Amino acid sequence: MRADPLDQRLRAAAGVVSPGCVALGLRGGELRYLGVAGTLASHAAAGALTDVAVDEDTRYDLASLTKVLSTTTLVAQSVAEGRLALDDALPDPLAPADGPAPRLAELLEHAAGLAAHREYFHAPWSLAVNQPEAMLAAIRATARDCPPQTRAIYSDLGFILLGRWLELVHERPLDALFHERVAEPLGLAGAIGFRRISASTEAPADSSKRPIAPTEVYDAALHGGARQHWYAIRETLGQGMAHGVVHDDNCLVLDGVGGHAGLFGTAAAVAAIGQAWLDGLPLVARERHPELLARFSQPSRVAGSTRRLGFDGQDPSGGGSTGGALSPASFGHLGFTGTSLWIDPAPSARSVHVLLTNRVHPSRGDAGLGIRALRPQVHRLLAAR
Repeated sequence: MRADPLDQRLRAAAGVVSPGCVALGLRGGELRYLGVAGTLASHAAAGALTDVAVDEDTRYDLASLTKVLSTTTLVAQSVAEGRLALDDALPDPLAPADGPAPRLAELLEHAAGLAAHREYFHAPWSLAVNQPEAMLAAIRATARDCPPQTRAIYSDLGFILLGRWLELVHERPLDALFHERVAEPLGLAGAIGFRRISASTEAPADSSKRPIAPTEVYDAALHGGARQHWYAIRETLGQGMAHGVVHDDNCLVLDGVGGHAGLFGTAAAVAAIGQAWLDGLPLVARERHPELLARFSQPSRVAGSTRRLGFDGQDPSGGGSTGGALSPASFGHLGFTGTSLWIDPAPSARSVHVLLTNRVHPSRGDAGLGIRALRPQVHRLLAAR
């Protein structure tokens, strides 16, 4: 029997691009592919995890997939319920100090002019673990890069503000909102969620509760002997390796729960939320969903932008992370740790593609070159099934 080319590609990536990986494809709501390869870890700092095989229940640090799985989904529900409107302005307690408050749609489209990223855990701020109010104040004081609607700047800062805005609207913590309004209604409790640093008691390697793939090892030897500036905040947690604690360093300042990062989950859980974007989001009236899907997947009008509301869209050149395998209507997102989700609403497809890896183990230092090649290859092979 001829070997499955996607199985072969995942096995080739394991131990090279990432210690292990999971790929999953749905079409018309039916499972077309679920494949795993490799182990949870590869570096000696991970101990016995180097011998534990990845399986379909392995949870990965989803990084910026949090922006769409949690924040964008919760915003869409809130819009459908009339709690928020896309032209609402960011409330005064959160609005940047250097101009008019950005609109909800501008924040979702990364068109509010906010800076892409600042290392608030490092100098000159040097914020510590669980200092969310100090981070919000620092974001408000950070100068914008440009006026709203003039160009797209992919901004973690905007989604951190969106996360807090949701908390103000619902008067609930963001992790509780995600659990109550997304994970639990979809039957995903335990398969996906935030891991609040100050409250987490679950051992990340407990195989009875879906093991978690570790991410970065904080060892100067991996950087030619040079100590990296992000080690300091990790040392306050006693971490030589990120395992069950969010990899995003700014998210540590938010106690592991941010609008931009913090979710851990399985491939099946990620796919289930992707499928809900096609079929109907929980807590959204069925008759409202088609309009909501159309609006949130509508391309931004900002010149040169590929953004939608929360999601990204296809590269006009036909390349990008999907390798041109999906329709122009498709939308999705990537995560720094080596994760991706793409959703194709075209009637001929109605597909969901998921790829989860921990490509930042043991180090973030390869600039992601391997994952950039792997993503389009996996999406092409999934689309062919």
